[in-house]
Amino acid sequence: MKSYRIGIFGLGTVATGVVKILREQAKTYAKRFNVAFEVVQVVVRDTEKLRDPKTQDLPISDDPKSILENPHIDIVIELIGGVKIAKHIIEQALKAGKHVITANKDLIAADGRRLAKLAEENQVGLYYEAAVAGGIPILRALSTSLSPDEIQQINGIMNGTSNFILTQMRQHKLSYEDALKLAQDKGFAEADPTNDVQGIDAAYKLRILTDFAFGKQVSQNDIQMTGISTITQTDLKDVSDLGYEIKLLATVSKSAANKLQLSVAPTLMPKDHPLASVQNENNAIFVNSRYSGGLMFYGPGAGEYATANSVVADLLALVTGSAAPAKFNTHPSSSLALAGPKDRIASRYMVFKVADRPGIIHKLSAFFLMSNINFRNIRQYDPVDDSTRVVIITYPASDAQLNPVKTTIRQARGVSFIHEYKLLVEPKENSHD
Repeated sequence: MKSYRIGIFGLGTVATGVVKILREQAKTYAKRFNVAFEVVQVVVRDTEKLRDPKTQDLPISDDPKSILENPHIDIVIELIGGVKIAKHIIEQALKAGKHVITANKDLIAADGRRLAKLAEENQVGLYYEAAVAGGIPILRALSTSLSPDEIQQINGIMNGTSNFILTQMRQHKLSYEDALKLAQDKGFAEADPTNDVQGIDAAYKLRILTDFAFGKQVSQNDIQMTGISTITQTDLKDVSDLGYEIKLLATVSKSAANKLQLSVAPTLMPKDHPLASVQNENNAIFVNSRYSGGLMFYGPGAGEYATANSVVADLLALVTGSAAPAKFNTHPSSSLALAGPKDRIASRYMVFKVADRPGIIHKLSAFFLMSNINFRNIRQYDPVDDSTRVVIITYPASDAQLNPVKTTIRQARGVSFIHEYKLLVEPKENSHD
């Protein structure tokens, strides 16, 4: 039986899950794979922090050298988070000839290609399947099973926290604030939930998927981001009455003109779309490709074991040789440009507060007609305190058409723009001839 010694950086939720899985499955792994794992050192930022009782017997230090300079440690698992410290840890581990497994989406999004090259130069493995969508093996699927195909679009619910909040708001009629507190109480949301609820976390994951699927490296600034904090119960009722669900959706799509459109934003989708049924902390990624059509990958995206299981899967792939690390697109495309305002086309769900007086709807309609934007649906609600709520769903229009309309409305008297969400745009079916 082959034995492997492991050093772990970090002992938070995911790392604790990894330790528990390795212990609970030790006999199974010995029988099935003829391997044994021993966690010989853990490095944390704060050695005094209270931790899960099942990890109290582990050797814990705050000195990175206790792992990086230990010649007996074969594999480093980086789960300490952040970018600067984690980057240094991974670089030093790879240079020391140690295999590395990480779930660090921020770092892989920014530096994944370079670190993968460094691993190759030092003839060790760098595994990072856990960096995207918890326990869903999407990176390996893109780099193996889907590598012969032509990816057209990826839509993903890739943040379990935000999806949990929206589910609780819809199912239990909670306010955003109450649903967020529930997510925090259950351990799905951090004390500062900004990265989750404003789309930042999902954007990091989208950057990695974009590199894998299209060979294009993008930055956070290349992604249009809108969070979920402005969604109200009234919005959810409107959306449901119109036949839609609303999800925080991460999207990358390639147009016929070879341009990439990237966004993380609340998005309306038909209730019968597979992504509409994804509830609570679960994640799902829907891949549209030329030959395979639509494929959905589904699984938990938050909680102790979802990401931990993905880390352990990488560990087993490494030691058994059953799978190489998921590889970035080996043919990066320089011909793909980012979509501009004229290229970003979608139907919109738009909400306005207008003065309750004759002619105001005609005035609002005129603003849209000036940019040749037509309405698919318009709803005017009963007035409250001399104003009324108006909801419009437009036919497909570009940002270039819509931006001057919003500018005009912001300057107009008696009309206030509240917010806007796009409707899901799916690629048209391609001929395979």
